[in-house]
Amino acid sequence: MLGDFMDTMLDIARRGQRGDKSISKPDLDVIEQGLRVRDELDSYHGRAAFDVWNIEDMLSILAFSSQEGLEAMTKAIAKVIEITCSIKHDGVLNKQQGNISTYMKFWRALINWSEETKSPVPPILTFNYDLVLERSLLHALVGSYYGSERRFEHEGIEVKYFPDATKRIKLKVSHSSFGNTLSLSPESGRMLQEFAKLENTSSFSFLKIEILKLHGSLNFPRPEAKENILATNTEKLINAVDDPLILPPVFNKATNSVGTGVWGRALDVLRGCKNLIICGYSLPATDIYMQYFLKAALGPNKDLNRLYVFDPSLFDRLNSDRGDALRGRYARNFSEPIQRRIEFQPWIGEAHHYAGTMRHMTEVLHNKPHQLLLG
Repeated sequence: MLGDFMDTMLDIARRGQRGDKSISKPDLDVIEQGLRVRDELDSYHGRAAFDVWNIEDMLSILAFSSQEGLEAMTKAIAKVIEITCSIKHDGVLNKQQGNISTYMKFWRALINWSEETKSPVPPILTFNYDLVLERSLLHALVGSYYGSERRFEHEGIEVKYFPDATKRIKLKVSHSSFGNTLSLSPESGRMLQEFAKLENTSSFSFLKIEILKLHGSLNFPRPEAKENILATNTEKLINAVDDPLILPPVFNKATNSVGTGVWGRALDVLRGCKNLIICGYSLPATDIYMQYFLKAALGPNKDLNRLYVFDPSLFDRLNSDRGDALRGRYARNFSEPIQRRIEFQPWIGEAHHYAGTMRHMTEVLHNKPHQLLLG
């Protein structure tokens, strides 16, 4: 996770606010309980070497030593992630929301390619707990962004998690008019709607989107939690639950009773992919599990063509040793022929100042989708 995450948690607890927004007492209580767990772990330092400033170190220790502490820290992490998340959605489906973000552009480029080529949306694997992808998807789908000459090819969207942590989430797509700030004439566009309770969706054409959240998600309730039967599909997609399912990053992720399904599905996805695009994951030497997972996933894949790795360290001339180390870590996991097919600096173009970032990858996806996804 982000190196300054614990600093952020401590700052929120100390100041009682984030920026100029006050944090509610219940949320502060959850965060302070997590910090008390951290203080208790600090006493381990007399015998054990680990970093109390590193969230993943603490989660891994707690996974073995204290279920109660793990739950308290998980809840605190969830609160901090939600408090600091800049991508918001209020649940209204018939109005444009949010500024145009990199993630919104990502979804627009991916959906454009899918509709133009009549191809399925490629599965997305993520280690992130937050709801940025989900909220940005709704941002991208609602409004006049595609222009009046372009209609959506499907009657609805279906977001599928695996296993069905929140079940398949379906929303109806309809067309409407949206005001243009540059002129008085409205532009045609799209909005989303909930399906009626008894509405039969079996005959609908859905754009299917699979998101594999390998470490859990803020909108995944724990298996033992009672399902909120009043929650709408929109709420299930964009709202964080009070006690979310977050898998600690210990070695036996896939043997966890909850993690087995999603990691098994991820294994199948990678064994069937042609191109694998990796953004923001440096394959650290300490993540032994992931190294063997990639070997087991991609080893049997006879159709594997290219790996594209987007990471800012690959473009950092002042600290070139970091980029060299990243190349070495990836290279050690693959045979020599595959090593030659790993692209560490794909299509720099005009992206010199943000090369290797999500923004860079999104621009490539927009300008060269066929090469990136199929080339």
